[in-house]
Amino acid sequence: TVNPAPARRFHVIVPELPAKTETDRVVPLTAEQATLYEAVVRETLAKIASSEGIERRGLVLGLLTALKQICNHPAQYLHEPGPLTGRSGKLAALEELLEIILDEGEAALVFSQYVEMCRLIRSHLADRGVPTLFLHGRVPARRREELVARFQDGGAPVFLLSLKAGGVGLN
Repeated sequence: TVNPAPARRFHVIVPELPAKTETDRVVPLTAEQATLYEAVVRETLAKIASSEGIERRGLVLGLLTALKQICNHPAQYLHEPGPLTGRSGKLAALEELLEIILDEGEAALVFSQYVEMCRLIRSHLADRGVPTLFLHGRVPARRREELVARFQDGGAPVFLLSLKAGGVGLN
């Protein structure tokens, strides 16, 4: 017997929502980020030059990950709890955007590929008195539903989500 193809689910976007808009914003690196970025590139390229095969590919992938983390915040790459202020162009830009959003009485979803970066953002916002909720892959399903409901009910103006946990399945 042949099993029929699984039924496809189509999601209908709520008609009350405004049209999606995307804005690319170029954010400069801080001096610390640029210095660290260049040092990691130089060091890793030297290792790549003397490697082959799978080791070489691993070094390239590791470099890409390191550079993304440095661009997020040096504290993420260095696995430091802080200090956070003044060290990341991205964090400064996020803070500016959130100030505008929160001043207008709106709420924001903030996604990151990295749970560690969400933790740094949460700490940074807590220092400024901004309540946040945080959803990541280790949050049990029941707690996940509670967090979503709490955000929708205005329990916190900022909802931090790791891409893996919050990137799909939320309305």
